Amino acid sequence: MTTQCLHKTFEEQAAAAPEALAVVSQGEELTYGELDARADRVAQLLVDAGVRRGSLVGIHLERGAQMVVAILATLKAGAGYAMLDPEFPVHRLRDMVEDVAPAVVIADSEADVNRLGSSAEFVGLASATDRPLPRGAVAATSEDTACIIFTSGSTGRPKGVAAPHRALAGTVLGQSYTRFGPDTVWLQCAPISWDAFVLELWGPLLTGGTCVFHPGRPNPLQMERLVAAHGITTMNLPTVLFHVIMEEYPEALAGLTDLLVGGEALSPEHAAQLVRDFPVLRFVNGYGPVECMVFVTTHRVTAESAARASVPIGHSMAGKNVYVLDEQLQPVADGDIGELYASGEGLANGYLGRPGTTAERFVADPFGRPGGRMYRTGDFVRMHADGPLEFIGRVDGQVKVRGVRVEFTEVESVLEAHPAVKRAVVVATGDKPEDRRLVAFLAVRTEQGDTGSEEAELRSYAVEKMPEFMVPHRFVVLDSFPVTHNGKIDRIALLESNKEISGK
Repeated sequence: MTTQCLHKTFEEQAAAAPEALAVVSQGEELTYGELDARADRVAQLLVDAGVRRGSLVGIHLERGAQMVVAILATLKAGAGYAMLDPEFPVHRLRDMVEDVAPAVVIADSEADVNRLGSSAEFVGLASATDRPLPRGAVAATSEDTACIIFTSGSTGRPKGVAAPHRALAGTVLGQSYTRFGPDTVWLQCAPISWDAFVLELWGPLLTGGTCVFHPGRPNPLQMERLVAAHGITTMNLPTVLFHVIMEEYPEALAGLTDLLVGGEALSPEHAAQLVRDFPVLRFVNGYGPVECMVFVTTHRVTAESAARASVPIGHSMAGKNVYVLDEQLQPVADGDIGELYASGEGLANGYLGRPGTTAERFVADPFGRPGGRMYRTGDFVRMHADGPLEFIGRVDGQVKVRGVRVEFTEVESVLEAHPAVKRAVVVATGDKPEDRRLVAFLAVRTEQGDTGSEEAELRSYAVEKMPEFMVPHRFVVLDSFPVTHNGKIDRIALLESNKEISGK
């Protein structure tokens, strides 16, 4: 069981090797000693601004070295951080800020804070004091919230997953699914709002490695340059991006020693290609919802497992447990399909400000310690008593788009808030993860007019309200929806009657 806070583990690394390179970002480099010292001074600034143990701090900064300073400072001050990604639409950021209710927001300017609609105090890194926060001045435990990660919500707005120090550290410390340590150099390329960011940042910083930030969105050519320039050893990629790289630019992976993929079902063809072309590369397929902090199971991909009909998602990691259960919460027999439940130190504390939703998804664990909980993932897997788990599919109305979980109902709720939309039905098209797109079928209140104009207006509206990955690829205005005999919208008939539009 991980009992130490993230910043304490980092401080130990900084004390042991202060000159070691910690962070590289577009020409800026910080050693462990420099990063630790800067974070101490910003932590004192946060305490002076009223941040206390248990507070939440919003971080609205472009990703890079200064963002890492802000994250560490927040933890040193006893608070948890919430990443307010500058790439998100302001409407979504305002929903996040409303839920987080941050004590302060670390940003480049006070105007940025006002733009978020927040009454929180603005804190800029440039105003950091010369007084470092004394070590041990703020008490914290591994059960305290370290960060809030937002995921798609069925209520029409994102829900914040409150992850304690224990959950984040447990994904890195004491694990052997990939190499950790001072000789590793990790590429940080996931959006800062994703749980993958947790692994790409803390994977190196808790174990003495180096974190190299990819500028902008991931680009295979840039990746290849960064690998050569900084000796990057480790990448963690969403499965869809991995598939694209293998098809178009596999050279981007040359020179790596470790590659992790996750977020979607891994294509056996692409997996086999990588194992064949890069035989010495440690290649890991990982599975895990945000509520379990990045991965809960992992599988070392080999030529044998890549030759299977579906690449396994593996076995549970150290300190984490998985159960495959039927509807009565009983373990299924060998070879049967059941719903996957997860428990152990990787589990989040629940959803921020949503006790009902937390109670629904984080249920009592009848197989663990008294009072323990397990998370209902909503994923079907096949149980093999003597082998790795096999992913089958979703139980409910969720889909992964470019590795990010999206609730159809959240997208539908946003669209239905438009005054002209009476009803929205969102579906996913494309059989392969890399081909998956969202299509929104809409019934509108206005008289049928220029369909192209309506689609353009609704797209502009959606772009203002939602992150790019949630904006439908197509908007289709219909006169009416097909219904089943009991009056519910017939999604199958909807797709069948619009094959050309939906891509089915």
